[in-house]
Amino acid sequence: MTALHPNSYELIRPLLLGMDIHLIGRSILAKQTPAQIFVDNHEQPRALFAQAGHRYILAGDPEIDTFNFGIQKLFTDVIFPRTLAEGQDGFAIYYDTPAWERKMEALLTNKEIIHANREYYACKALKHKWQGFLPEGFQLKMVDTDLLATPNLKHLDTLKEEMTSERPSVEDFLNKSFGVCAIHGNELAGWCLSEYNVDGRCEVGIETISDYRQRGLATVLTLALLEHAFSHGITEVGWHCFKRNEPSAKTALKAGFDKVCDYKSYICLLKP
Repeated sequence: MTALHPNSYELIRPLLLGMDIHLIGRSILAKQTPAQIFVDNHEQPRALFAQAGHRYILAGDPEIDTFNFGIQKLFTDVIFPRTLAEGQDGFAIYYDTPAWERKMEALLTNKEIIHANREYYACKALKHKWQGFLPEGFQLKMVDTDLLATPNLKHLDTLKEEMTSERPSVEDFLNKSFGVCAIHGNELAGWCLSEYNVDGRCEVGIETISDYRQRGLATVLTLALLEHAFSHGITEVGWHCFKRNEPSAKTALKAGFDKVCDYKSYICLLKP
């Protein structure tokens, strides 16, 4: 098991693009998403283990026992204690082939794991205008420096946290991503942000404040984000959600996304 230098990322392009519904792979290859990557062989990698934020990725050959033992040791000795020290309850693991499922319990020794069903949707053209969906009393604004400088705007810190969930800083988000928010009075009611902007694609991160849910704001925000995306060089927008999250799937479909596939991921829980 050896760490892969960013200058050698091209060696793992075939492995990451084998799970191309996850745009994070292309973002890592473009060196836009900071990641720590380990491979079984730094000259001809057959398998990789990657960490990007609180997301972990397994790709390639799952039958390399020495490499898998290295992953197990890394989880036990480093990742588990570090994640708990950071105040996190767990993390997600994504993988490219069902063969990894036979290895998961051994990799995550003595930890509770949940095998989660997920769905992926994609949109390549704007099918509706957001103006016809905006509820009375709300206005939409782009997420930019002027918005972030608005005094006494409620939930602004929460928005900044979401902006840095995938980007290393607010400044990096403003330079490489975009977003739109809904405002009611002096309060942010929700936002929709682009994630992993790379190769003419991006994904969606969306949140509606609990007091403002079930008013159609998620659809409005999504349509506004799509309008901005397609007018600024984006040709495909992706949407991931848990299969049990029916409201999320319904929002995607209402906004003009088409379902692409079902897939599975794991959630590793570190606390009861």
